[in-house]
Amino acid sequence: EASRMLGIPFGIIDLSLDVIPPGTEDRPFKVEKGLLSDRAYMHKVWTHSHVGTHIEASSHFFDDGKDIDEYPLDAFLGRAILLDAEPGIIDEKVIEGLIGDIIKEQDIIICRNKRTGSGYPYLTSESARWLADKKIKMLGIDTNFKLGRDVEEGRLIHSILMSREVTLIEFLSNLDLISRREFFFLALPYKVKLDSSWTRAIAIEEK
Repeated sequence: EASRMLGIPFGIIDLSLDVIPPGTEDRPFKVEKGLLSDRAYMHKVWTHSHVGTHIEASSHFFDDGKDIDEYPLDAFLGRAILLDAEPGIIDEKVIEGLIGDIIKEQDIIICRNKRTGSGYPYLTSESARWLADKKIKMLGIDTNFKLGRDVEEGRLIHSILMSREVTLIEFLSNLDLISRREFFFLALPYKVKLDSSWTRAIAIEEK
């Protein structure tokens, strides 16, 4: 609809995960319906900041880190490139071969598993440093792509990226619908003083 209104040939892809109450035991999203007045409904919600598609700020990992509301809006939108990887270890050499020819400062990197159901691609601490040195501003994954080969390496990768003000967006969805290597990405969080915020993530592709 928007592309017809503007006369621009582009398509919008929703990359957000559905959040369905009551959520799960470790990621609850419990809802209670009530009345705001005698004619208007409202809902009370019990949850936490890492439910569904969410953006993590540096205060997620560091006591003196930034909360979500301290980042400028342009931290959450811009040129994105697709890191389309086979299952296995994504070390510095592999990541250089995948996106080294097109990556630029302030890019958003969206990671996709080319063969879901056949294992996972794993970023390493070395490839995380490579991305940080390229001065990207956001890294995105779904549940088919892993940050590290184990919990400890995953924490190290979070630390490497967040110490360089790279935000992380996790629990993306529908990455299989992306058809272009480069696209525009947008995921605006709540303006909230928290370590993380829910978001609606979209990709915009030229047709």
